[in-house]
Amino acid sequence: MALPYMYSPDAFAQEGVTSGRGLWNNFMLLVNFGILVFIFLKYARKPLANLLRSARDKIKTELDTISGRFEEVKSARNTEADKLKGIDQRVEEIQKGFLEMGMREKEQITEQGKTAAEKMIEGAKAYSSYRMTMARKTLSDEMVDIAISAAEEGLRKGVTEEDNEKLISQFIRHLETSEQKF
Repeated sequence: MALPYMYSPDAFAQEGVTSGRGLWNNFMLLVNFGILVFIFLKYARKPLANLLRSARDKIKTELDTISGRFEEVKSARNTEADKLKGIDQRVEEIQKGFLEMGMREKEQITEQGKTAAEKMIEGAKAYSSYRMTMARKTLSDEMVDIAISAAEEGLRKGVTEEDNEKLISQFIRHLETSEQKF
């Protein structure tokens, strides 16, 4: 069983370190350090130097690898930068191509519109010509009817049988000459 005063901080001397003890402690520190340096120089120099050399070689290899990868990345970046410069020019070419395509499409649509308009105009002209012909025929028929009515009336008022025969023969001759024209 351990005594409680042995573990207590009060069990140690309360006086502090004397100057001789401080000098002795410093001297022993130097001696211990000297022994440690001697042991390192005698026994650990070669393994420590080899360890440091292998660490240096390993770091150098890693740096060379990283430098190589850095150069690869740098060249890839330069290649991509060149591509980006080329992309601007390519975009301009594509835009010009689209503009030209749009202009051609516009011209085609305009031509199709002109052709359709011309066909519509021709159709309208043909229809108006047909309607005019029909109107003329109707007018002609009405004029003939009016003339016949007027002739009938005139005949009734004072046309003799002989005059009637002359008018009918004249009308028939006129019809025959009209038929020959058509």
